[in-house]
Amino acid sequence: MCCVLYEEAKMTKFYQQCIDCGAIYSNGYVRNCKCGGLLPFRYHSIDLTDFPDQSFGDSPWKYHQVLPLNDLDYALDLGMKKTPFLKSKEIAKEISPDNPMENLYIKVEAVQPTRTFKDREAFMTVSRMRELGYSELVTATTGDSGLAHARACSIAGMKLYIYIPGNARERWERMFDELRSDIDEEYVKVIYSGITFDEAIANAISFAKKSGTPLEYGFYNQLRIEGIKTIGFEVLEDLGRVPDWYVQAVGSGVGLYGFHKACMERYGTAPGLAGIQPKGCAPMVRAFKGYSDPTEKAVDTHVLGIGNPRLYLSYPHLIRAGTVFEYGFSGGKESELKEIPGLLELYHKDGVPDVGLESCTALSGLEHLLKSGVIQPDETVVLMCSGGMRCDLPESLAESIT
Repeated sequence: MCCVLYEEAKMTKFYQQCIDCGAIYSNGYVRNCKCGGLLPFRYHSIDLTDFPDQSFGDSPWKYHQVLPLNDLDYALDLGMKKTPFLKSKEIAKEISPDNPMENLYIKVEAVQPTRTFKDREAFMTVSRMRELGYSELVTATTGDSGLAHARACSIAGMKLYIYIPGNARERWERMFDELRSDIDEEYVKVIYSGITFDEAIANAISFAKKSGTPLEYGFYNQLRIEGIKTIGFEVLEDLGRVPDWYVQAVGSGVGLYGFHKACMERYGTAPGLAGIQPKGCAPMVRAFKGYSDPTEKAVDTHVLGIGNPRLYLSYPHLIRAGTVFEYGFSGGKESELKEIPGLLELYHKDGVPDVGLESCTALSGLEHLLKSGVIQPDETVVLMCSGGMRCDLPESLAESIT
């Protein structure tokens, strides 16, 4: 896809513009600018008198004015609805006992069809790919995003090639079994490739280049960002303003960046962003704290959904958006097993029954940020509960907390 002139791009609903060199792209699927820069979507105008479009009910398509789809006939319905936005009472008291938080809110995504916020990435990516005429897609995954895209492609009738590393095979198969009835395997081809996630990604990229199949993966798929930002629009709708902080456990940081983008598009300002990673595998936290080599030498965490030991290329973009990074938990796997039951209990007391390890990580990090004074108890904070419990814990502990 070639870059175009701005005057030409003005004739379209949306376009992509490189944040580094300013080059403009429109009407195609492009992951990176020729210069290597990020290509966020831009929109020419938003008619706030009819935003969101209530004729779509609780579907995320009610934000279609600022989603990159020209023809809503291609809008994929995955059965997604607006998710709960709860005001915390128990967590707010427990993590700040001397001065309880009065405005701590929990956004609950485990009620989505695949029990994760990744459905929001999939609904946007697959819808746009359909509009562009693609019939196949390739991705790499260790779990949640692959499941969400497999279900979406099944519904859309699009072939999905999923590259999965050998060290995640057992995890993937157990997770896939949970949703097997929702996925048409005619449209999903699983390829176990390499040992580590990095190797699976490299092989997926190689397949995409050789076959001409578009690559759906990670932060540089800006369609993921556009889908995720519907979380931000829902929060802004419920809260009526931009919060002071948005806290989420992060792998590549798509969730943080999407929330930031929603706030900027709606109000022209954004909250503080807090990216939390488990202490046993936290390359972004290590980079933020000044380590000369943030790469983790080993993965010492049960939070495998975000347990990548390498620093993502998204890190500088998240820093540019004002993100602070903090550890979740006080140590690696051994510490996690001691702390997770208490964190789950707090969520349950606040009326959140299905909570994944990423959300426990986020809550632990929020507590650390309160204790260090980075976040103040009187500030308005949104805590992201990004999905439900998967199969990452030892069986003995999993049985005791479910």
